[in-house]
Amino acid sequence: MVNLTIDGKQITVSKKATIYEAAKEAGVHIPVLCYAKKLLPYGACRICLVEVEQMKGRLIPSCTTPVTEGMVVNSISDEIRKVRKTVLEFLLVNHVVECPVCDKGGECDLQDLTYEYEVVTNRFEGEKFDLPTDEINPLIERNMNRCVLCGKCVRVCDEIVGYGSYSFINRGFETKIATAFDRGLNCEFCGQCVSMCPVGAILPRPFKFKARPWQLKEVDSVCGYCGNGCTVTFGTKDNEVQTIRFNDKNGVNDGNLCIRGRFGISYVNSDKRLTRPLVRRNGHLTETSWDDAIQVAVAGLKAAGDKLGVISGARLTNEELFLVKQLAKTLGTENLDHSGGECYKGVTEGLKETLGIQASTGTFPQVEHCDAILSIRSDFYETHPVFGMVVNQAVRNNEAKLTVIADKRGKFTKLPNARTLLHKPGLELNILNAICSVLLDEGLAKTDGIEGLNELKDALKDYSADAVAAATGVGADAIKQAARELAQADNAAILLAYGLPYTAYSKELGTAAANLALLTGIAGRPGSGLYLCGEKANSQGAVDLSILPGEKGLGAQQMLAAAGTGELKALYLIGEDPLTSYPDRALVEKALEASFLVVQDLFLSPTAQKADVVFPATSFAEKDGTFTNAERRIQRLRVGITPPGEARTDFAILQQLIQEFGGQAPATSAEAFAALAAETPGYEMVSLEMLGPQGYVWGGDILQPESKKLLPVAGAVAVDGDYQLLVGSSLYHSGTVSTGAKGPMAVVSEPYIELGREDAAALKLVDGDLLKLKAAAGEIQAKVKVDRRLPKGVLFTPYHFSQLELNRIYRGQAAIAVEPVKQ
Repeated sequence: MVNLTIDGKQITVSKKATIYEAAKEAGVHIPVLCYAKKLLPYGACRICLVEVEQMKGRLIPSCTTPVTEGMVVNSISDEIRKVRKTVLEFLLVNHVVECPVCDKGGECDLQDLTYEYEVVTNRFEGEKFDLPTDEINPLIERNMNRCVLCGKCVRVCDEIVGYGSYSFINRGFETKIATAFDRGLNCEFCGQCVSMCPVGAILPRPFKFKARPWQLKEVDSVCGYCGNGCTVTFGTKDNEVQTIRFNDKNGVNDGNLCIRGRFGISYVNSDKRLTRPLVRRNGHLTETSWDDAIQVAVAGLKAAGDKLGVISGARLTNEELFLVKQLAKTLGTENLDHSGGECYKGVTEGLKETLGIQASTGTFPQVEHCDAILSIRSDFYETHPVFGMVVNQAVRNNEAKLTVIADKRGKFTKLPNARTLLHKPGLELNILNAICSVLLDEGLAKTDGIEGLNELKDALKDYSADAVAAATGVGADAIKQAARELAQADNAAILLAYGLPYTAYSKELGTAAANLALLTGIAGRPGSGLYLCGEKANSQGAVDLSILPGEKGLGAQQMLAAAGTGELKALYLIGEDPLTSYPDRALVEKALEASFLVVQDLFLSPTAQKADVVFPATSFAEKDGTFTNAERRIQRLRVGITPPGEARTDFAILQQLIQEFGGQAPATSAEAFAALAAETPGYEMVSLEMLGPQGYVWGGDILQPESKKLLPVAGAVAVDGDYQLLVGSSLYHSGTVSTGAKGPMAVVSEPYIELGREDAAALKLVDGDLLKLKAAAGEIQAKVKVDRRLPKGVLFTPYHFSQLELNRIYRGQAAIAVEPVKQ
């Protein structure tokens, strides 16, 4: 710690602090334009100049100057005020003054400083900028005539996002911020540059001319997309979420958001939302009253007796999931599941059987300080972009060694010094086994107190680095180096995402990752962590609350199969669209057609179109409750807007159904949280009052394993065939709900089949051509996207789009046939 004096105030701060940070902590206001707490010090704008007595009164930038013991600082004086005013005058020489039509008006830092320092005239003259406005992309507008060259957009895109869209070009008065070759912006469209810009140079196009900032009501909540659990602040007006406001004070994400979190909110305002209940009569779905719809649903479910199943999505709140579980008990069924029933087994079975827990062991911020990181699948960035930004910071700021086990290249593989173990599809298990084998063979493994060591050694005899290298196509030296880096790191992390498109070997991958975490000492070690991150916003909450089959119950896939044969008479689907997103469309179609079907959703999805009763539900922006993210952080959702028409929250619908069946349901979500906390492991001592701006991490920052048991996992065998299809997530979408949002759809509006340049050349295909994929179950076709990230013989398509009917051919990893479509 360091003692210093600022404007006569004696303060004590960390020796790593700058003068600006010390002043802010002491409540002393120093103006800034180029500073941001999550970016490295830069010192571009010179508006934060202060006097330090030990430096003979010389003015220095407070945002880049570290504090020293005994330092005496003056943050304001006549001289400082005069210099700051001069800096502002210089900035305004070429700056266009169009505040009345600039969307930044009312929250523009330059505007505020001009007022604060009374810059009413300018002693300097110059020609105003007249640069063209970049409006090529649909989400971000760039008007460099308003730019003050603070560099925050350049730095956030490099330091946090790791994309590098921007840079300074030219010299002197001609200097400006531009993209490569000064072309239109074409990037990830995360909008980080929008949130960082202190003026109106970079603005969100969807919010253009919608409202002034003082007209917006701000409501803090949690993003409804992935398991990262980012804080979002709704900017609401006229009962619509007009925009997402920048907020770096709450939550785990430090103000960082991806395209889905920042621009994917518009589906809550969609005019395609369901607003009234629907009941099928005479073969058609017709609008009806809530009383009628409830009675028809109750009659149909009662008629099924105990031969029914309940399948929930993982975007419901914890309180709603608690009622889902309670309703299943009231109905007398153990046939309860969520999210397709397979993808989460790495957590519920893999981790449970090895570590005795069902959650990640660390928290996200710890990863930024890791020395070594292993990511299983390159898709981790696509499924959890903001967590991916933390990995980028670890690589760039902490020089972490990143290894990616992947069947295709991705964002992680482009990071500095990243090592990509590019393998044949489906062979991740083999490589994890090989890494474990290297640890044991070279004496690097930490084996104290671990069970099953001899059994694992015997099972790994066939998984030496050389043997696995020959089978997977990955270099043996790369496998060995990855093992050594993990073993030697003081702080290390293992990352694995799971979700509907990643169901293959779910349990086995969780087990293999846990084996590796035990042998490296990562599991339970402060500063290190094993992270299994769910695809949906409350995937971890669904696991915590055991939205899982009972001892005699059926899982989701088994329920669908049983419904198709008539063994189950009714299905209740809540926030799920299996007809679009579950594998094996034929199985799903047969189940939906053969059973009495109740669907609860925001939109009339393909699944809802098959229903006998459809309940209109509300989005995350219209409900209160809690989500639990992938690091076990419980956070509050708050109501931002009221639901459209007669739509009701899932909580209210489930509550009424429980009562109709003679059960007792909590009256409010607060009562439900108290009830679920009393019976959910890890939540016992948690109350809503404890969920402050940062939420509450159950189990603490480091979740200690309850057991340490190694379990052998058999490797996989490569699929034989000329072409293999990979299915997964696009960076711009999440599940199927994002296809109702204008932002993501503006970037990726239709399905596509991605293939590498070598395959494209062989098939004589270019971007936009049609390609047909054939499998035993059927065929599909879509436009081609040619890229460089896929190996020869490997194709990829995202699973988000219902019109593709991808699951008509996709039932898991298998070879496919390809046929270019003549146009």
